[in-house]
Amino acid sequence: MTGGEPETDGESTLSLTREEMRTTFEYQVDRLKEIDSKAIEILKANVLLIGILVTAASILVQTDVRVTEFINAFTVTGALLLFVSTGLAGVTYTASNLRGGLDADAVERAIAGHRGRTDDAFEAQLLRSYGRWIEYNAQVTAVNDILVTVTVLLVIVSFAYVVGGLAVAAAGLSTLAAAVAFVAFTIPIAAFVRLAYHMDHLGTPSEEADVETFSGVRLSKGGTRAEGAEALKRMLLGSAPEPGDGEE
Repeated sequence: MTGGEPETDGESTLSLTREEMRTTFEYQVDRLKEIDSKAIEILKANVLLIGILVTAASILVQTDVRVTEFINAFTVTGALLLFVSTGLAGVTYTASNLRGGLDADAVERAIAGHRGRTDDAFEAQLLRSYGRWIEYNAQVTAVNDILVTVTVLLVIVSFAYVVGGLAVAAAGLSTLAAAVAFVAFTIPIAAFVRLAYHMDHLGTPSEEADVETFSGVRLSKGGTRAEGAEALKRMLLGSAPEPGDGEE
């Protein structure tokens, strides 16, 4: 398209599509940065807290305080969950691997084929590439959102168990009573975790299938929990990417 010439309908459609896809792509990058920042802040806070707890424990063992009274199923579970959340925060921070942009080979191919193709042909190829990048990045976002959500929930639950353990120790409950209290405490905690984990999206199949609109990309979450779990499974198993996710 030369300067001063009005855009045709086709060119206008391609331009609008490109701008919309670029906006989506940039939001995905910002969203992953936000998740990474959240994960690293949780990691720092957990490491600091673990350091404080270890220091406090080392001081208490040198006093007359009976530390063993505070070691029960609640506090042990809370400590384990805190350690797991710390590990997941580190994994979340390192799991981000966005795709986008033109590498050197793609640029060379574009230059070599410039004389034999129109600008529209290159733009169409770029749009298809944007589509693949966005789909791939949506899977990365879905995986990272699952990891950071689980990390946050584990931190909350670990504190709840520690507080429960301190209460049990202060009340001086018997082993049987403490076990019953642990089960009774775990049931609502599990229900809360399940509810919070699945609060991931709104929408119905009929809305997704509306022929008058585009279904769109789930920007904040990247996808449903089921889609994120499937992507995480492929990542853990080292499976081949889904069709369309491979390199150009």
